[in-house]
Amino acid sequence: MDVGKKILADIRDSRSSAFRLRPSAFRIFLRYWLPLISYSAFIVIQSHYPTPDVVPSWQFFDKLLHAGGYGLLGLLFCRAYRSRWPVAPGRFLARRAVLSAALFGLSDEIHQHFVPFRTADPWDVLADAVGAAIGVIFYYALLSFAGPRAYRPWLHAILKWSE
Repeated sequence: MDVGKKILADIRDSRSSAFRLRPSAFRIFLRYWLPLISYSAFIVIQSHYPTPDVVPSWQFFDKLLHAGGYGLLGLLFCRAYRSRWPVAPGRFLARRAVLSAALFGLSDEIHQHFVPFRTADPWDVLADAVGAAIGVIFYYALLSFAGPRAYRPWLHAILKWSE
């Protein structure tokens, strides 16, 4: 087998990282940034409408919803930042992701202040920031659980979108 065919075989091997071609900027945008932008737009659109009446009336259920929603947003911010700065330290990316999600939550609460039938609550901003931190911790836990060279078929489908 000549060397050229071996290199092409290594490029085609999806588990080989030695000869992977760098993805194009458009593919990076589609894979990492478009989900973040789409989910952010979903949050803004959802917060423009009145609160649905079918939400359970538990005491802190709305804070739990905020934490869960912004946990996903924090995870998506961290994932997108990691695609932009792949060699940056994890703490740098985590801080930026939590800060970005918290500021987005603050801007969303300011937006809700001007929407009829909605109210702005500073405790929601705190729940957003805590949820974003939990989402970022969960993201790094998934990455460390998978390991840099580990290949687990049952986990590969879950982590494929996050690497």
